[in-house]
Amino acid sequence: MLTEQLQAHTGLLIFLLATLSAIGFRTSSLYHPNVLMTLLFANLAQKVYRPKAAVGYQLLSGSLAFVLPILTMLILLATLGYLSFYPQWLGGLVLFLCLDIQHERRAKRIAILVKQQQKAAARQLLSAMVKRDVDKLSAMGICKACLDSLALRGIRHFYVVIIFYLIGGPLLALSYKLMLVCDQAWRSKMRPDISFMKPLQVCLTVLEWLPVRVLVLMMALTQNLNKTLHYLRHYGQFYRPGNSGWILTLFSASLNTQLAGPRFYQQQRFDNMRIGSDTPPEPETIALMLKLLATMRWFFLCALCLCWLTVNILTH
Repeated sequence: MLTEQLQAHTGLLIFLLATLSAIGFRTSSLYHPNVLMTLLFANLAQKVYRPKAAVGYQLLSGSLAFVLPILTMLILLATLGYLSFYPQWLGGLVLFLCLDIQHERRAKRIAILVKQQQKAAARQLLSAMVKRDVDKLSAMGICKACLDSLALRGIRHFYVVIIFYLIGGPLLALSYKLMLVCDQAWRSKMRPDISFMKPLQVCLTVLEWLPVRVLVLMMALTQNLNKTLHYLRHYGQFYRPGNSGWILTLFSASLNTQLAGPRFYQQQRFDNMRIGSDTPPEPETIALMLKLLATMRWFFLCALCLCWLTVNILTH
């Protein structure tokens, strides 16, 4: 009887094992596959990107530069899954490698350094989390950049990856994750407004559009729904890119602090609106953000498990 129950819920067990392992077991960046893929995308862009080339060339080369490596990885994974004796467990391993919350440890250390007025060390740690210029950030700017990164990475590298895994399996989750890795790799080398990056940005925007909005509205129900909706009307819908605006609006309303604003990439200023009318963030706000992310994560997993079990009970 127990064996039959375990076999009936193998998918749920693999999902929980992969997710809980990603939360509790932090893999070193020295041997994580993301490092290899980051180097691959960065070197590939360096070889094919021509700043003075025509817009058509940049759009075509930018499309091929992220589509071909991702397509190659998907074909390899699909072949390996076809030959594997345990394809479900292989999918669980892929999910484990796609989920990423390691940036939270850096954020905790950044909050401590800012409290101790060690802004140079805090900027150095922050530079590993964000791709914007951090050399001239004040203590408040460091806190705001850290919170922005926590919000955007927390939603995209955990929740959205899980949603794509549940909808389309490990192949869809891996595709989305590799797009995020490619975006981060290219942002460290070039400005985000160039034509070369537009095909990748359009693909990410289309993929994220519905999951991000559903997640934000669901999470707002457990936080501050009225304030979140108010901020969406006055700030979030005007922020660019739009998906990021929704995510930052949720956390600005939940933490009662101001997020986003102008930033610098490659020594060039990019103006964007600030989200929220509350006070600017402080180091203590980062600690509150980490607690909020942990609470939302466990609530999300418990809700998913309950839905999974309910569907299985009703269909059997």
